[in-house]
Amino acid sequence: MDAIVMAGGLAQRLGVEEKACVMLIDRPLISYLLDSLLGAEHIGRVFVQTSPYSPETESCVRDRYGDDVLILRTPGDNYVGDMVNAVKDAGSTGPVMILMPDLPLVGSEHIDAIVESYEERSIPAMSVYAPIGLFRELGLRPGTVFNKNGEMLVPVGINVLDSAKIEEEQVDSDYLTHIPEVAINVDSVVELAKCEEMLLARMV
Repeated sequence: MDAIVMAGGLAQRLGVEEKACVMLIDRPLISYLLDSLLGAEHIGRVFVQTSPYSPETESCVRDRYGDDVLILRTPGDNYVGDMVNAVKDAGSTGPVMILMPDLPLVGSEHIDAIVESYEERSIPAMSVYAPIGLFRELGLRPGTVFNKNGEMLVPVGINVLDSAKIEEEQVDSDYLTHIPEVAINVDSVVELAKCEEMLLARMV
């Protein structure tokens, strides 16, 4: 399965222009996720989508990964349009994983578990959610919450789609995670600090 990290947007809530390049401990935020994708058994090619708004991200990825991670340049007009263009330009066939760049705690084992769950289903699309209670336990306030069948769920920024139907609305299933490392994405300085705390705890 191909993986495309969508890194062409801005990060106003963090007070910087390019979220993917924000330093977390000793390296750029996006590098944590890219390392996990490259180490996952069920992920083949790894791409990063960039736009005119993310030149630093493109340079950062090229410098660190060379040909191991491929760049997809899109116009940066809107997220959905960029995603469709990125999937087409990648030449993906079959399912493709779409991720936000701000998931530094997601490990290769988490990515493989998501792919395995998708492959057990017969539905073209799958979205990863976490219950809002998990964020409350972590002392975090998510920016987006959906009421799905009476349960308050937070999208974590990982989706699997059928690339053959990328221009169509796809029937979607939910993958619910209770794993903090999968749930936390960095949309604010509070979440950035939480990720730093959790990463430093691993090093002790």
